[in-house]
Amino acid sequence: MAQDAHRAELTNDTAPDPIKLPEPDVADMEAFLAEVQMVLPVLGFDLTQPKPTSAGAKPAKETSPVFVLNKVGASARAQEIDGQFVVFMGSTARKRGVPSWNSYKALREKLVADNSLVEGHDRTCLVFSEDVAFNSLSAAAPVVMARASNGRKNRQLETTGETYAQWQDVKLTASGADVADADGGEEG
Repeated sequence: MAQDAHRAELTNDTAPDPIKLPEPDVADMEAFLAEVQMVLPVLGFDLTQPKPTSAGAKPAKETSPVFVLNKVGASARAQEIDGQFVVFMGSTARKRGVPSWNSYKALREKLVADNSLVEGHDRTCLVFSEDVAFNSLSAAAPVVMARASNGRKNRQLETTGETYAQWQDVKLTASGADVADADGGEEG
C-alpha cells in the first residue's frame, strides 16, 4: 500500500508471493489493515493514503473552487481535495528564497530532491512536475513563494479574486459557525 501511494521511500521493496492463509485469517488481516489505514492519518502518517490529485477530484459540488497565488513571479493553481491542499502540476514556485526564510524550507527541499519541483524554462521559477498535496495552506504558500507567507490571505479564488480567508468565512457563516471563534477571535 505504501509503495502504491508513492508517499514514502521504501528501503525494502521486495514483494514476495503472499502466504496462503485460511479464509478467516484473511478476513482478520483485511480488517486489521482497514483499521491501520484509518488510524495512521489521524496520527499524522499518510504513507498508505493515495495522493489526492486534480484528476481524481470529486464532482464539482463537493470540491472547493480553484485558488490561485500569483506573487513574487510564481503562479500556482490549487484546490482543496479530500482535506488536503493540492497544488496542480504545471504551477510554478519562486526558485530562490529570501535569506530569512525558514518555514517549510525542508519540505520544499524534499520536493526538489524527489523531482516534484523541477527546473523550468523560466530561470527564476521551479515547476511542479505533478500534483502535490499539502496538509495545509500554511505549508503550500511558503513552498510556492520561497518565503514566509499567509496562504489564507495570499490565495485568491480564480473566478472572483476573493481571498481564501474570505471564502472560508462565507462557508463558515453559511454553516452557522461563529466566524470570530474560527479565526481565533476573543472569547465571549
